[in-house]
Amino acid sequence: MRQKSVIAFLLFALLATASWAQGNPTAKLSGRISNEGQPLSGVLVTATSPNVQGARTTSSTANGDYLFPALPAGEYTVTFALEGLDTANRTVRLGAAQASVLDVVLSVSSIAEEIVVTGQLEVISQGSESAVTFSKTLVDELPTGRTVDEIVGLAPGVSTTGPAKDAGTGQASIVISGAPSFENLFLINGVVANENIRGQAFPLFIEDAVQETTTSSGSISAEYGRFTGGVVNVITKSGGNQFSGSLRSTLRNQDWTPKVSKGAVKSDGASSFREAKPTDKVIPTYEATLGGPILKDKVWFFLAGRDLNQDASTQTAAPTSIPFKQVTDEQRYEGKLTLSPTAKHTFIGSYIKINRKEEGNFFGTILDDRSLVSRELPQELKAFSYSGVLTDRLYVTAQYNERTFQFIGSGAPTQDLIQGTLLLDQSRGNARYWSPTFCGICRPEDRNNKNYLGKLSYFLSTGKAGTHEIVGGYDSFEDIRASDNHQSGSDYRVFGSGAIIQGSSIFPVFDGNTVIQFNPIFQETQGTSFKTNSFFANDSWRFNDRLSFNVGFRYDQNDGKNAQGRKVASDSNFSPRLAATWDPKGDGSWIINASYGKYVAGIANSVADSTSTAGAPATFQWAYDGPTVNTGNPANPADPAAALTTLFNWFNANGGPTGSLQPIFISIPGGNQIIRGSLNSPNANEYSLGFSKQFAGRGVVRLTAIHRKFDDFYATVGNLSTGTIPNPTNGSLLDLQLIENNSSAFERKYDALQGQFQWRLMKKFDLGGNWTISRLQGNFDGETRNNGPITGDLTYPEYKLARWNRPSGDLSSDQRHKIGLYGVYRLIDAGHQTLNISLFQSYQTGLPYGASQNIVINSAILANPGYKTPPTRVGYFFTARDAFRTDNILRTDISMNYSFRFGKVEAFVSPEISNLFNAENLDTTDSRGLDQTVFTAANSGTTSCSQAGPGGTPGRCQTFNPYTSTPVEGVHWQKGPNFGKAIAPLGYQNRRTFRVSVGFRF
Repeated sequence: MRQKSVIAFLLFALLATASWAQGNPTAKLSGRISNEGQPLSGVLVTATSPNVQGARTTSSTANGDYLFPALPAGEYTVTFALEGLDTANRTVRLGAAQASVLDVVLSVSSIAEEIVVTGQLEVISQGSESAVTFSKTLVDELPTGRTVDEIVGLAPGVSTTGPAKDAGTGQASIVISGAPSFENLFLINGVVANENIRGQAFPLFIEDAVQETTTSSGSISAEYGRFTGGVVNVITKSGGNQFSGSLRSTLRNQDWTPKVSKGAVKSDGASSFREAKPTDKVIPTYEATLGGPILKDKVWFFLAGRDLNQDASTQTAAPTSIPFKQVTDEQRYEGKLTLSPTAKHTFIGSYIKINRKEEGNFFGTILDDRSLVSRELPQELKAFSYSGVLTDRLYVTAQYNERTFQFIGSGAPTQDLIQGTLLLDQSRGNARYWSPTFCGICRPEDRNNKNYLGKLSYFLSTGKAGTHEIVGGYDSFEDIRASDNHQSGSDYRVFGSGAIIQGSSIFPVFDGNTVIQFNPIFQETQGTSFKTNSFFANDSWRFNDRLSFNVGFRYDQNDGKNAQGRKVASDSNFSPRLAATWDPKGDGSWIINASYGKYVAGIANSVADSTSTAGAPATFQWAYDGPTVNTGNPANPADPAAALTTLFNWFNANGGPTGSLQPIFISIPGGNQIIRGSLNSPNANEYSLGFSKQFAGRGVVRLTAIHRKFDDFYATVGNLSTGTIPNPTNGSLLDLQLIENNSSAFERKYDALQGQFQWRLMKKFDLGGNWTISRLQGNFDGETRNNGPITGDLTYPEYKLARWNRPSGDLSSDQRHKIGLYGVYRLIDAGHQTLNISLFQSYQTGLPYGASQNIVINSAILANPGYKTPPTRVGYFFTARDAFRTDNILRTDISMNYSFRFGKVEAFVSPEISNLFNAENLDTTDSRGLDQTVFTAANSGTTSCSQAGPGGTPGRCQTFNPYTSTPVEGVHWQKGPNFGKAIAPLGYQNRRTFRVSVGFRF
């Protein structure tokens, strides 16, 4: 027992990081107190704030140093008192997950006590970490929106250029410092808010409940792990010694937003696309907050709620023109309790719950309203934390967090063979009808996580060696997903050769081209469990007034099991985090810093579970050879129920799925793909150099140069040396493919200059903004909208040459310039009323894309070198990866904030217009909004290519030998008629939008 205690003590002595924990983010304040150049010991330092219960006190060491390691974010008054010297008061704003330094010089008592304001602007990091904090006050003043996407987008190094642009909000997935959008870390009160599959941030919080948001894009502390991009910390309010609250209604109307007026085109060549009819209805979003003391300086409470009931635009199920609406009914609730039995011990419990119901939800292209579902998406976030001051030099922090999320009713309401079978119309691009996709009465899908962490901090002040904040901790995170992915209610879907549409009625056509598909799940899911257990260590070392160092590391160990319970991840990685900061004058006016860090991502759930059979559907397809149904356009066609009865009577008479009827296609989950051994964690190495300049409390400027190189990409590897594997259905041999990590065939690197500034003029005018100049290069995007993280394709290498199959160039998220400038002018600030006018101007350069498509490689082009099932089609870039770019985006947003105070109650109104001049530029490379059609011999029709090949006439595109010849546009390949044009409103930047908020607060 003694030996175990000694080992535990040594681990905590070695484990250290920054003074805040990855859980509920807090701030750190430290500094040095002197008189006439000599350190002062025994100075009583007191920190008070509306955001902290009671007063936090400490005293300076023999070397004049002091430290407050875990303060709630907010504005503080800090008092420095020593008998015989003037008492000094300083006010300073501390940002969540940021470290601030406040040095003070005390003089002999001779003048009256004074208060010096050291910082009231938004917090831009002055240390090595590139981070910025935006308070709720500023966010409310700006016309940029209050969602996590919009707030994080104000920070440098951040762009919304990921692949998942949302049709409803227009928001795309967040990219931070060049990493894939699924490799960021989003925290709300310390709870991981990332969605488990695509890694995007769930919109979980109540906007009026947010206190501030901190975004870190470079030189990030060893406390944080499981990312290669950036870290976003959102903290909500905690109440206070005074009762406060608010009630807000944000009003929107779809009819206030104009339609796209540009000459947009459909992919079928029509001159314009049809937009959904907007709903001329004012839709309010209600928010309410209330906080205050249960027992002053001891127990605080905070409550918040949000309600939204939204009718989306009226849509039609083309070509039937059946109208339907999508209705969202969502309520969010938050409760937080903060308890401090003494000023040295604080307990916080936080609970957020979301009830969301969606009517009219659907998957894919639908023809009828029977394909619509009503589903529920409940979520809960729980966080429990403790922080304590054990001695003047020893501090402890512990936290437990968890998030739960479910899909309920997201699919067919029955498993009946007839009513629960999905029908698809091959003649209309496999449009869906009759029964919804997926199964709504099967077990709900769970996407959850759990997180435990603990940390000890020790403050050591020495003479010549300076001061050290030695912090150590343990962080355990578990990514949990449980899903039985039924593809329909009955597990059957039928691909009819056509369909007869009479008004709103649809009648399937079954003949020799009809295909019956069965998607059984052979093994129910056991739920995935991908754990990352981490130790982290850091020494924040202030050597003297001019030179400081940060020496840290993180050790991450992955232990992952897929849905079968099979271990697929058992690796570890060591992440050093090193930084140096130089203050040339020793007064904080100029600061220069440099750093090196390695960031290690967690294992991607979808990739690690891709070879599992549990919960995953198999696919069996049979050609239908029974009685024809509704062929020849009969006067009284059979309805879907009668048609399916005829089809299944024939199918079952021939033995059904287990009979002698031979399938035309079989795919078994995992199939010929396996994970041999363990997946490794993708990672990135970063070098940064930056400087910042303070302007005596009026402003701050920071510039940071960042270089990142990414490694250990997910890849599917299959060649002549990987061997074969028996087909589980008939014993024949298949080419074996391995899911593993690869750093030699793929590349991704990011170079940027990230700049930000804030400036205050005469207390009436605030200026601020960011400018990121960057380049993201490589040959691997690594993600798609539908799948999130994907594997790079290294199968059948003889059939692919890197120069045309995976060429290097600017990646799809590359955005050379991103500029955001804002100004807030306080026109009236007197008596009972205030009036602020704010402007936000943004500019973003376009995104790259190229012309690519599959090409045919037959035996005449390349003889099979020995594969069991060689490919006949492979991907080919006909242009450079970055040959084309979307439009540059210039947008102007404006808002006004007027309030009138009577007594302690303040009424307010805030109208806001985004995209004031209704600019309509192409701003997405998403295939749903941008036409990227390319015709080749693999997919062309008889009139696809415009030029004649050797001895031929214009028409079908010709095959070519990619190893020996260069394809000719118009002969071997042809851009589609609408290539590079918008095919939906989604392809354009968000149109001019008006909204107004009204309410009161006290």
